[in-house]
Amino acid sequence: MFGCYKGFRGRIKTVASHVTWSHCCIHSQSLAAKPLPDPLKEVLNQSFKVVNFIKANSTNTRMFKSLCGDMGVTTLLLHTEVRWLSRGNVLTRLFEPRHEVLMFFEDHPFSLRSKFYESEWLQQLAYLSDIFSEINKLNLGFQNHSMAIFKVTDKIESMQEAEFLGILY
Repeated sequence: MFGCYKGFRGRIKTVASHVTWSHCCIHSQSLAAKPLPDPLKEVLNQSFKVVNFIKANSTNTRMFKSLCGDMGVTTLLLHTEVRWLSRGNVLTRLFEPRHEVLMFFEDHPFSLRSKFYESEWLQQLAYLSDIFSEINKLNLGFQNHSMAIFKVTDKIESMQEAEFLGILY
């Protein structure tokens, strides 16, 4: 429907060639987060498996909540692919109570519990948590009624510039 040659976009371009076209800004950030390198993608998938293992079973959820309540730590968020904006929150809430998650897995035979002993895996989890938290902050900045496309474009370009200079990543 919005094809660049025969769709809506193409028809607009034939009438007004100077018009620029932009994708939905929030959705473009989701697309930008998808092409992760394979090792980071694996850590991302494994971390969601850990969270889903704890949150999908009501007994595990209650036990982990009780463990976190005793230690004064926030509990995990259930991750769903539909709510991609919560990835940063899910990863942060998995990384911060990593010691409590490790204690929880002492009583449960789960294949991914050994990952919490690997420092490289934990570093990649922290890295992903930071990346998705920054993307979430950027997306929340877009959700303002007075936000114009020019400001959105500036924010996206500044984030890309920070990535290029190595400031953010």
